[in-house]
Amino acid sequence: MNSITLYRHATSIVELDGKKILVDPVFAGKGFYPPIGNTANPSRNPLVDLPVSCTNLLNIDGVLITYNHNDHFDVIAKKEIPKETPLLCQKEDVESFAGAGFACVTGLDAEGQWLGFDCKRIRGYHGGHIFRKRLGVSSAFYVKGKSADVYLSGDTLWTAGIRKFVRANAPRNIIAYGGGAVIRKLGKVTMGHQEIKRIAGANSNANVIVVHLDAVNHCHETREMLRTGLAGKVENVAIPEDGELLHLCGF
Repeated sequence: MNSITLYRHATSIVELDGKKILVDPVFAGKGFYPPIGNTANPSRNPLVDLPVSCTNLLNIDGVLITYNHNDHFDVIAKKEIPKETPLLCQKEDVESFAGAGFACVTGLDAEGQWLGFDCKRIRGYHGGHIFRKRLGVSSAFYVKGKSADVYLSGDTLWTAGIRKFVRANAPRNIIAYGGGAVIRKLGKVTMGHQEIKRIAGANSNANVIVVHLDAVNHCHETREMLRTGLAGKVENVAIPEDGELLHLCGF
């Protein structure tokens, strides 16, 4: 069965061709970290607990980390994930993960093979030059198996380059990172409902699943706001709750 189970924020398990991939693992309990600064919500992160123990998320074949930032890979995950686990990341993060003791790190620049999948990496646009200096490089990943594929947008805004990739590769399953995260005086750093509408419209045959919601204080757009913003405008978008499993479309 090809599926995605969302656990919290971007932390999920994607199953393709019988292999389980843990995506963007953050294992800390509710309120473990201070709030992200210069935002409207002063609450500590994560805003909610994982719906399961993190030990339930370790029966996996590999880990995919879109972006080496604390809301995509945290210190608890670094401690709990066995160091021999195959790990896929953007090339800019290889040194950091290898330095943390992970022994099987694959860093993508553009294309490559990982766990038998054809993989592509696409640079994200995480709010422009100032944000890249402060937050580092972020990426989208396209993972294609024999029976299904998945495109994970990572932390990015909607850009002409991403639109071109989505139209050219026509992924059947798009995991879109939403939340409309905003940093005061600097602007938005992840997609809100307008961008989700565009990514869904760029490939109307895609199954679009929105994650990155209701778990970190700088993401101001909630699931309910997203549902309201998309109502009557697109039909190919799903917004799972934490702990919910959704089937992926096959080829």
